[in-house]
Amino acid sequence: MRHQSCTHNLRILYGSSKRRLIATLIQVGTIGPFVLPQSISDSEREEQTSMTVRVLVLYFKLASMTKQFLADPSTFELARARSHYTNSLSSEEIAELGRMFRLFFDLDSDGFLTGKEFQGLMNTAGIMLADSEADQLIRAMVKSAESLIEVKDTEDGKMALSTHGFFQWYSDQLGDNDDKKECAQFLFSLFDDDNSGDITVMEFKQQLDKMAIGISQEEANELLQELDLDGNGVLSETEFEELIEHFYPVEFQNRSKD
Repeated sequence: MRHQSCTHNLRILYGSSKRRLIATLIQVGTIGPFVLPQSISDSEREEQTSMTVRVLVLYFKLASMTKQFLADPSTFELARARSHYTNSLSSEEIAELGRMFRLFFDLDSDGFLTGKEFQGLMNTAGIMLADSEADQLIRAMVKSAESLIEVKDTEDGKMALSTHGFFQWYSDQLGDNDDKKECAQFLFSLFDDDNSGDITVMEFKQQLDKMAIGISQEEANELLQELDLDGNGVLSETEFEELIEHFYPVEFQNRSKD
């Protein structure tokens, strides 16, 4: 099976315990797009890990934006972008973000994120949106940068976020690195189904199944055991916080907003 060879390769490649643990979890969690070849260079491995961690953090940031909207939809708006994303992102980063957009967000490969696609993303993150709410959020993202990016209406007259719009939104998040703990709590809550404060192997496997990640019960047991740094048989929020702190995307930490 593809996920078996992927997990096996990662365990060999990562000598450091903590790096191996997060890479194994993330690579299993993105098994379709990120099947590793039998031989992979250090730079390629770092690129894969960087991209997958970024996906997790972006899920959190999109979810945070959505929660702010739901708190008061009538007054919600995003600040206007002041600088084009090419002033903040390198050509290599833009290329990687483009790949990420195609694999995780633009499900029909038309170059745009629609309200329906955004709605599905948030459902995966545990946030249920009505069609009209998802459309309103997409419209807010487009409006925040409409003077800098391409704007497209769908056939039914609704707005859609272009690839360039996604780059702009991402660029506008740079310098916002004070939410690592909140990010870890959000990711942890996706797995802690009964709100007990710990993630059991059953919860671990169930959430992976909800995300269409096909791993066996045996592999779920093994992954949880590796992530369980204190060896108590469950995953704590502290263990998640340590991992997010260590692997939080560097571009969010090293750059300031204009």
